[in-house]
Amino acid sequence: MTLMKRVAGMIMTILLSGCASTALHASAPPHLAPGAAISVAPFANYTTTPGAGARAASMTASLLTTHGLGAVTTLAAERHNRLPLGLAPNPAALLRQARAMGARYMVDGAVQEWRYTIGLDGQPAVAVTMNLVSVRTGQILWSATGSRSGTPRESVGVLAENTLNAMVQRLLS
Repeated sequence: MTLMKRVAGMIMTILLSGCASTALHASAPPHLAPGAAISVAPFANYTTTPGAGARAASMTASLLTTHGLGAVTTLAAERHNRLPLGLAPNPAALLRQARAMGARYMVDGAVQEWRYTIGLDGQPAVAVTMNLVSVRTGQILWSATGSRSGTPRESVGVLAENTLNAMVQRLLS
């Protein structure tokens, strides 16, 4: 009976791992100026999940800090959270705010998916884009897009954090 349970467990693990998928594409990482300040802008929210953009931006700022960047600030999100669904924050206003805070770079992005799929197993799914922008010129220096779907036992938060962490690691590699 124990052997049967082990075999059944292995089969379930194989089947459940087949339910998860990952895609991550990023441009070549730029050479960041040592010690340069980075501001994280509110992410646009193109989902039906309220606050998904703010959550992604907050996680990104935290992940940048945990990866050793000490000069990370967040740009004011209050006024951007009131935007109607599908509208992005004003990039020129965000760049002005980042400049005023002394940042050399700004990270911005968008959330395209942040939900549990409909169905019996309700798998989590996230899709995010992220850009590193020169505050001086407004030019995008680096860009990445990542999407993942998980297993029914994962949360959207864990899946999002893992996706954003993989993107930050690509940026800093």
